[in-house]
Amino acid sequence: MYKKLLLVCVSVITIQTVKAQTEKGSQMLGASFSIMTLSSDSKSFDSGSSTYGPNYHGNVNRYAVTPNYSYFIADKLDLGVSVGYLYNHQKYDNEQLYNINAYKERGYNASLYLRKYFLYDNKVGVRTGPYLSYQRSNITQSYNENADNVNKSNQYTGGVGLDFVYFPVKRLGLSAVMGNLNYSRQTYTGSTEGSSNNFNLAFANSLILSVNYVFGH
Repeated sequence: MYKKLLLVCVSVITIQTVKAQTEKGSQMLGASFSIMTLSSDSKSFDSGSSTYGPNYHGNVNRYAVTPNYSYFIADKLDLGVSVGYLYNHQKYDNEQLYNINAYKERGYNASLYLRKYFLYDNKVGVRTGPYLSYQRSNITQSYNENADNVNKSNQYTGGVGLDFVYFPVKRLGLSAVMGNLNYSRQTYTGSTEGSSNNFNLAFANSLILSVNYVFGH
């Protein structure tokens, strides 16, 4: 009898602990991290001489860190904001001709989002919802024997995100981006004047992981 009662009490406490992760009034504070590295080698074929040209080697490195905060305005529904920093460096070398092309970007971004959680056993599942974001970047492009092109970029984005979510223990949440559907407008000023509009649908095209601490309930 006592063992059954103890088991029931433990089960109730466990359910309440897990539920508290995403119930109304809970808060999450954490950060997301994005890393992308790429290395490539290529040669161009010259049909006139039927030979391949010099070897081009390229490296791409992209890093981003984004602190974030959200508040559960209802059970399994949170409203949040984030601010972040990104660094993007691309370099292409032609070792035979000593030709170097490079692209460097440093920027800051901010986002506002609303997310609905769909969880199994209140521990693992997905979340999805709309978001709005703004990003401002300084971009430098370097070309062989030419002066650098320096531009400032402003990008406005609206879309819907899809994340994988897992709460392994009390007060700890982990997530990873699964997909993204968005529309963005980007404007340039500086060495180059112009704008671009993009519609994007992507599934797990980069590794973006988040770690969050749950509190307030």
